[in-house]
Amino acid sequence: MEIQLKQIQGKVIQIYPESFKRKVIEEYLYTGVTKMTLLRKYGIKTKSGIQRWMKKLGYKDVYMPCGFNFGKLILTPLSDVTKSTDVDELRKKIKELEHQLQDEKLRSEAYERMIEKAEKELKIPIRKKFDTR
Repeated sequence: MEIQLKQIQGKVIQIYPESFKRKVIEEYLYTGVTKMTLLRKYGIKTKSGIQRWMKKLGYKDVYMPCGFNFGKLILTPLSDVTKSTDVDELRKKIKELEHQLQDEKLRSEAYERMIEKAEKELKIPIRKKFDTR
């Protein structure tokens, strides 16, 4: 990890690479460790740094601001979700699933007819009777 130091208006500012920011954010989201603990652990000077990084990089803070931990509602950054959900790909997938569903309905109907025909021609019960023990 390469932290850059810049001096702006007499103050030294730390600049972190995006990979480091993502690592810290994901540790926060996946483990539930407090932001303050992570700030101390990694020596991050600004108290609102993690919060600003999350907003800038498209992550959603899943923990309640009042301090209650209701668990993780989302674990992937929003930017990754928008990349993977191409509308054309989703429409193609829906069409494919609709075709699979139609095929399964036809197969189910074919089995029903085969069973009915076998019961009539062979005069044997194939389906299970519900009142038997």
